[in-house]
Amino acid sequence: MTYLWQEERGQKFYRVQTDEKEVAEKLKRRNGFKLSGWSINGHSLWIFACTFTRPDIAKKVLKSVTGQKSNIDSEGLISFGRSISLN
Repeated sequence: MTYLWQEERGQKFYRVQTDEKEVAEKLKRRNGFKLSGWSINGHSLWIFACTFTRPDIAKKVLKSVTGQKSNIDSEGLISFGRSISLN
């Protein structure tokens, strides 16, 4: 699953978190994405910092990278990938 969130509402700074190696490799090769964190306990997890002028551009780029439709939760967290139901 890949997540996108804005660091502060109205600002151009975003974070992308993924547990998918293929997505992480694509982001490492793209301009504008900087690896800012990763898992050291054996689980696959990468966090990237990036900037976008508008939220719709951020969603469009991540949709292109993941090949998945976006889902938005009640707190504004945008996820790309399979939908998980907690029921």
